[in-house]
Amino acid sequence: MTDRTITLPSELVERLETLAQRQGRPLDEVFSELLNTYAPTPSGNWALAVAEGMEAADIDWLDDPDASVNSRTHFQQHLREKWERGQNGGGNDA
Repeated sequence: MTDRTITLPSELVERLETLAQRQGRPLDEVFSELLNTYAPTPSGNWALAVAEGMEAADIDWLDDPDASVNSRTHFQQHLREKWERGQNGGGNDA
């Protein structure tokens, strides 16, 4: 493998270096892991890669058979509250 140079904003480099330092690993190892996690899979089956990542993640999933209905209700409530804040002059939601 040959070495190449990529120019990145210093803030991004500092964040990567901090992450590597916290994990006690070399920067190139952390960067490689990030790319392997988020880069497209060789098979091109991105949906499978996302599903596998979600299954592997430590997430407390909600089992709600009416999730789509509830989601719509919650979103409509959010929009109504946002509109009311705008009518009362109490927000910068525009």
